[in-house]
Amino acid sequence: MIGSTISHYRVTGKLGVGGMGVVYEAEDLRLARPVALKFLPEELAGDPEAARRLQREAQMLGGLNHPNICTIYEIDEHEGSAFIAMERVEGVNLKLHIARGPLPTNEILDIALQITQALGAAHAAGIVHRDIKPGNIVISSAGLVKVLDFGLARRFIQPKTGESVIGGSTILGRPVGTASYMAPERILQLPLDPRSDLFSLGGVIYEMATGRPPFAGASPSETVSNILEKDPVPLTKLSPDRPLQLERIVNQLLAKPAEDRYQSAEALRAAVAAVRHPPSLWQRLFSK
Repeated sequence: MIGSTISHYRVTGKLGVGGMGVVYEAEDLRLARPVALKFLPEELAGDPEAARRLQREAQMLGGLNHPNICTIYEIDEHEGSAFIAMERVEGVNLKLHIARGPLPTNEILDIALQITQALGAAHAAGIVHRDIKPGNIVISSAGLVKVLDFGLARRFIQPKTGESVIGGSTILGRPVGTASYMAPERILQLPLDPRSDLFSLGGVIYEMATGRPPFAGASPSETVSNILEKDPVPLTKLSPDRPLQLERIVNQLLAKPAEDRYQSAEALRAAVAAVRHPPSLWQRLFSK
């Protein structure tokens, strides 16, 4: 596909491959701008359910307009295969960024704040991402964070009735996503809940601070068992230079029962912001 022209896009390279799609970099020949094109993997190209999933992703993302969320331009078709044209996000993948070495605490807090703001916008629109992990987050050279890949996202509120959607996995019998960052209720396929995204973000923050996921086991089944039954090694034990407040935030995010976590992205944003920008002495005195 590299070198070919699809609609008004000239494909220039491949950006990545995942279970839910293949992403190419391309040039928009009409508007002279870089874009990313997401196609279904070859093995799913003729799958009607996979095509509906891609359509659903485009529709959900098309309704979101936020600086920390990748922008969708359009959904189109090429030789019978649907594809999404979206913003080409320049920067480093957070997974690779973490692999380079420990991140400074203030950078961790800045990244966490921006992911939280993205989740707040998605949740306000009734959307649960369901696959928050370092591999779905990109950071630009200027420090701007973008949350990518809403391929597993689902609506948790019926747009007209306001009723909760009952259901979890799109594949009967097993949850879909990356085990290391799944909330317990995602593994157990309980009803959709935005607090599951906050649990996943807790895992991302823990990994940024310590260099490893909180529940990683020797196998996927051991990882799942750890999530359901064990607490992670305390963050400050692995990374003693981190503030205790950061550990407390992560511990609350990684609570097994959803009701013990932060109950909204906004509540989490306020907690992280208080660590990133602590009030001055005058502010503390004035507040009393």
